[in-house]
Amino acid sequence: MSVRPLVLWVTRQEETVMRFTRRDSDCAAGVLTDPNGTVPFSFDRLTRRLSLPDGDIYLDEYGWEVDEQGKIVFQSRRAD
Repeated sequence: MSVRPLVLWVTRQEETVMRFTRRDSDCAAGVLTDPNGTVPFSFDRLTRRLSLPDGDIYLDEYGWEVDEQGKIVFQSRRAD
């Protein structure tokens, strides 16, 4: 599966830079850096689950955050 949903999600975050530390067929991992600091992430390509220290975010194929039923929740920015 693609990391495209992750890349689209990151582009919607203000002033956020993504660096990969690992990319394979199942998972991508790295760090997100913004003016508030750096946080590690992992992205499960199959389930499109983005795991951050403060919780998991599920993405649709266009990088929008979705709930358990797959409905867009319109939270395109991380909470500060």
